[in-house]
Amino acid sequence: MNQANDAPSAVPSGFGTRETWQEARRAVTLIAKAVREAGQPCEALADGQYTLTADELARTVVQAVRYLDPVEAVRLLAEAHNAGLPVLSDSQALRARFLLDDLNGLKTLARGLEESASETVADRTWRLYTCYERLKYVPAEASAQRELTDYLPLPVVDDLVDAACLTARAVPEQGPRRLYLQARLTPAAVGTDGLRELGWHSEMLRREFYTRLADGDASVLDQPSGLSSGMRELVSELSRVRKSGRVAPELTKKRWLWPVLERLAPQTPVDLRRDKSFGPWLLVRRIQRALRLAHQSRVRGEEQRYLTLLRTAWNDAHALQRSWTLAGWEARNVMSYLLVLHGDDGPRYEEALDTLSSTSARGMREDKLPWEARRRLESNREVLHQLARQRESNHVLNPYLVLGVPDGADNWKERWRILRRSLDLDGEALANEAKDVIEAFERGRATVPPYAVPLMPGKWAHPHADVPEAVRSAMSMPRQTAPATETERQFAKQQAAAAVVGTACDAVGLPPVGESSEDLLRKSSSE
Repeated sequence: MNQANDAPSAVPSGFGTRETWQEARRAVTLIAKAVREAGQPCEALADGQYTLTADELARTVVQAVRYLDPVEAVRLLAEAHNAGLPVLSDSQALRARFLLDDLNGLKTLARGLEESASETVADRTWRLYTCYERLKYVPAEASAQRELTDYLPLPVVDDLVDAACLTARAVPEQGPRRLYLQARLTPAAVGTDGLRELGWHSEMLRREFYTRLADGDASVLDQPSGLSSGMRELVSELSRVRKSGRVAPELTKKRWLWPVLERLAPQTPVDLRRDKSFGPWLLVRRIQRALRLAHQSRVRGEEQRYLTLLRTAWNDAHALQRSWTLAGWEARNVMSYLLVLHGDDGPRYEEALDTLSSTSARGMREDKLPWEARRRLESNREVLHQLARQRESNHVLNPYLVLGVPDGADNWKERWRILRRSLDLDGEALANEAKDVIEAFERGRATVPPYAVPLMPGKWAHPHADVPEAVRSAMSMPRQTAPATETERQFAKQQAAAAVVGTACDAVGLPPVGESSEDLLRKSSSE
């Protein structure tokens, strides 16, 4: 049958001219063919193209295409729009054109893509789609990155991470993906509990390795299994230190390694003219260790060892006394202590005071010392003045050193109880005397306070503040998802297309299609 002969002579309402009507009919014929090939019913299009008004025909076209693949549906809606059917607004038609052209020329739309207070769901879907496509070429704002990491399928997010398209600011502020993306983008921010939750065993091993070294645990060198090449190289360098007893200068630049370097080579030679950091630190700790061991030897009756250790402390302090560092004052403070404790012919108070004098000192000026060090230094001078006036020869200068605890330690009495049970009568008498001096000092009855050693205890402690250097160097966690499929890569485009179709449905009074493919795909994506 010849359809042209059966066509009514009157142009249906809304078309304006016969030419416009005929153009719309040609577009509807092509749309009906595409719908039929997609396996969807299209009888209404075939039956109504000669009798329906422009608005009715537009509604019929939307009804026919809305169950198709969203991108294909947008293509057909664009065909209908170009033929004059009111299926899309001008703004939606523009979106359809860019979507079908894979956003070519979108730079001309750089403005107006930002989130706004009046943004609809369709607007947001379009914005995220364009942001995702543009992110492959230009950086995005942190807020947009965070939206995308929560919106896109996780394998697609991993693709963006691998392509260095996302920054650390892309980590979501909350949600099930936050921890995983922290591990991918800011691994140093993941704590121990997070590592355990992620099952990131290689990073737990790496951090344990560095933490144990920073704590001075040299046994980690004998457990090399599971280490990375960089870690094995460090083990090799530290093993050479243990074997040679010498520390290479390049290793001393890593402050967090100082505790284990001290453990591996406690007697390593120190060049104080060149080494202004590790060397003085090591010598002060060596001096303090010698003093502690010396006092322990004395209370146990090991007189020869006691004298040997005092000589060791003196030699190191003498070498360090003119250092232009804080350590120089620590050395002079110890030398004064030793001049009183074990002078050649009894306590040498005047020489001790002269050693602590700021005028005779060579090195760092006294006013450059921390306030707490200056306070202890002045107290020590006063102790020496008082003892010089009294001419005491058996005064316990530092009872804490006798008991083997730091100055002012709260647990000194517990240490005293344990120590006295292992001593002979002479040793117990020395320990009891130290106990009596501390008790008198704590109760405010001491005429002479303890002589402070060292002046700056915190300065010579293990430099734990630098341990995070190892954590900051953490490598990104390897992706835990398979490469994104084509469907997953097209997710944002499919959602933008579905939003265009949904807007067309709303415009012609049709209900939404139903549950979106976004929900289905998000459910199937591993969190």
